[in-house]
Amino acid sequence: MHIKKLEVKNFRNHKSTIVNFSQGTNILVGDNAQGKTNLLEAVCLTCVGRGWRTRKDKEMINFESDLASVKTITAKKFGNIEIEVGISKQSKKTIQINKIPIQKMGELMGQINCVFFSPDELRLIKDAPSDRRRFLDIDISQLDKVYFYNLLRYHKVLAQRNALLKSAATEDIESGLDIWDRELAKTGTYIIKKRIEFLDLLRPLTEKVHSFLVSGKETISLVYEKNIDIIITHNVKDSVNETNDILNLSINNAESIFLDALKKSRTKDMKLRTTNIGPHRDDIYISINDKDVRTFASQGQQRTVALSLKLAELELFKNLTNETPVLLLDDVLSELDESRQSRLFQAIKDCQSIITTTALPENIIDINIINVYKGQILE
Repeated sequence: MHIKKLEVKNFRNHKSTIVNFSQGTNILVGDNAQGKTNLLEAVCLTCVGRGWRTRKDKEMINFESDLASVKTITAKKFGNIEIEVGISKQSKKTIQINKIPIQKMGELMGQINCVFFSPDELRLIKDAPSDRRRFLDIDISQLDKVYFYNLLRYHKVLAQRNALLKSAATEDIESGLDIWDRELAKTGTYIIKKRIEFLDLLRPLTEKVHSFLVSGKETISLVYEKNIDIIITHNVKDSVNETNDILNLSINNAESIFLDALKKSRTKDMKLRTTNIGPHRDDIYISINDKDVRTFASQGQQRTVALSLKLAELELFKNLTNETPVLLLDDVLSELDESRQSRLFQAIKDCQSIITTTALPENIIDINIINVYKGQILE
């Protein structure tokens, strides 16, 4: 998989820009505030339907316009795919796949898979658990549309349950909580199951990549921390039907445990007027040499851990989809010494990458250099 062409109109500081990418390494070079990162964000928008720097689509529209559009043409194993996203200050965002409008965001997921890294990704390591949950949710949603829809459903039910906790008197909410709890347990169990499965696949790849980047000097560990004591087993049997029966029984048991935990937490929930247990409170514990990276790792170590996770994502997507995602790297080279730069380029040589930088790296060959200046591409 590789993006062949990007067209943006009135997007951020780009009035009308067309970029042609090569299948290998593409470097967007220019001074700060010229629009390099804006082009990465435009690519990301066509992959997951949103930018990473704002939750408000309207903020991505050029100040002098009311409309913006982004279009990518991507080569995949079975042909090209064209995705166009339209943003308006007056109406909802529109998305077209091969010129056919789609109605649900889930239809976009998985069309173009991308892995993104920027200095802000350090939040994944050192900031709130919500950043690590978001990391899981974006990745799994690109691979599994059912997960995406369950995630949307879970947060809608969670919002309804919290609204009930905030608005009603204690004696009036028991029956209402029973209704929301059943749905929360069902969708929440599915989310936990999929996150654990994904992390089980990602863990060995992260360990391998991290060991390569640090020359084997450190050992990384990833553990999914859930705040409900449920275990979902995955037994391998000769009979497929028997395996499915065991797995379904395991999930049903987990839902019952989830439901009981919600009931036990009701007194606390009603006192605090919010739901205190569930996958919306889960986290990933990351350690280096058995020490918590949030507390004991240096900034350089944290950056290497974040980059290891992203490169492991790349390999996992390739293994699961038989197509390599597009790698988007924003201003990562300036934070790496020459040795780690060299190892990074060696690690990504077999995928398409789009990288922003203010200065070209030395001793790197076979790259497509794209000069960006004041929202324009210079020849």
